[in-house]
Amino acid sequence: IRKVLDILNEPERTVKLEEEHAREIKEYLTLLDLIEEVDVVVLDDDPHHLKKILITQPGLRYAQADALIRGLLKDEYISKLSPSSRKQILEVALNSIRGRMMEEIVLLETKKAFPKKDVFTLMFPSGEFDMVVADDESESCKIYEVKHSTEAVDRQYRHLIDKEKCEKTERIYGTITEKAVIYRGKTHEDDPVRYINVEEYLRSLGGPTAM
Repeated sequence: IRKVLDILNEPERTVKLEEEHAREIKEYLTLLDLIEEVDVVVLDDDPHHLKKILITQPGLRYAQADALIRGLLKDEYISKLSPSSRKQILEVALNSIRGRMMEEIVLLETKKAFPKKDVFTLMFPSGEFDMVVADDESESCKIYEVKHSTEAVDRQYRHLIDKEKCEKTERIYGTITEKAVIYRGKTHEDDPVRYINVEEYLRSLGGPTAM
């Protein structure tokens, strides 16, 4: 994959990349609206904040997917597998990329739709909330899982109903007013959470549709 994308590891580069260069490249990509940062809050023994850089242009993700697939097809081990096994491996890889793309689109569009609210990923020692929308003014928040699936399965919202995780979240961000799974199936209530179709969710924000 690195060869297809012409990516070099540090020992292979002839030009040393300094922090200043990285900062300038990051600023340039941000100005071109190619990347955007989203906060990642880590709640562990040493709570801290990180920044996650998201690719704002789905086409770039597709380019990565194309490089991944072409790289896999050339792999000597995979080429010896049966057609059904190769198909299964490629589908797993594509689903992973589609899932990441969908999660990033939801995060970015939600952040743009609610500039006065905090939109971030919340990580725990075990598990995470894919998206939290916190409102300081009302001292409340909403928590979400984002799944690239058309099926509603109980396991998808196991973190949303985890008592310890919810208590930690409410101590910092206020009352949880909504627990929902954003996915590709039909919108419906499934006690104790709500399932929201991703197309409907994005339309409600005035954003693009997802895949």
